[in-house]
Amino acid sequence: MLFTVEGFAGAMLAWDHTGPFPLVRAIGVIAMVALGAIGAEAFTNVIDRDMDARMERTKSRPLPAHLIKPGEALLFGSAAITGSLIIAGLLGAVPFLFIAIGLLDNVIIYSLISKRTTPWSIVLGSISGGVPVWAGYAAIRLPISPGAWLLGALVMAWIPLHIWSIAYAYSDDYAKADVPMAPVVWSQRQFGLALSTAAVILFGVAVMGDALIWKGSTAEMLVADLAAAIIVGAAMQFALHPTIRQGKHVFMVCNVYLLLLFAGIIAMAGTPK
Repeated sequence: MLFTVEGFAGAMLAWDHTGPFPLVRAIGVIAMVALGAIGAEAFTNVIDRDMDARMERTKSRPLPAHLIKPGEALLFGSAAITGSLIIAGLLGAVPFLFIAIGLLDNVIIYSLISKRTTPWSIVLGSISGGVPVWAGYAAIRLPISPGAWLLGALVMAWIPLHIWSIAYAYSDDYAKADVPMAPVVWSQRQFGLALSTAAVILFGVAVMGDALIWKGSTAEMLVADLAAAIIVGAAMQFALHPTIRQGKHVFMVCNVYLLLLFAGIIAMAGTPK
């Protein structure tokens, strides 16, 4: 859902109000990103079904609970991915390329290769987080603006904060499933440093993108920077004194931040200047 909002925000940023709103292409962006995310999720659930079965948090998912067969999930995921790529191709070669890169990064690089081998898996898989913005923008207009590039980079910085904070709360689960997630294999100092670095990068990218994303709207810039600063503060506190409660707090703050950020961008981009 969040990635779909992200793709639509990219499309809205690309629209410059010089003509009628490209409704058909915007609907195409929503369908392209939604189907891609659905298909990728189906494939990753097939790949992860053995570890999901060993984790309390995930053992009731349809595959480990034997409610759906792996072949059925793959068929469903393949249909969704095919639909996503077809729509992306109709929207243009650049959106198609971005969606293909996002799918490869999420399914192959992250889920199939790195998730079971390195605590840096979520960083390697963060590329797919920026893809919806860039694909959505490219479906409406080229070249992609610096602001859109930075917005995608902000999502890439958000992903480790989002995943590592909730992974800390479920570190026993990850250890049981032999998944080398950062909170499991790193010391408290290493984990705190990585989390703090991700938070600082997110804040830095947010500030760099102020004028480029918000297009001179001072009030929106200040609110966005304040929200990013709150994330940095929460992440720093969590890094210094990690607790399960604090991890869940950072997780929720990150989610609300990104959703409100993109809602604000959509509203701002839709307002004639």
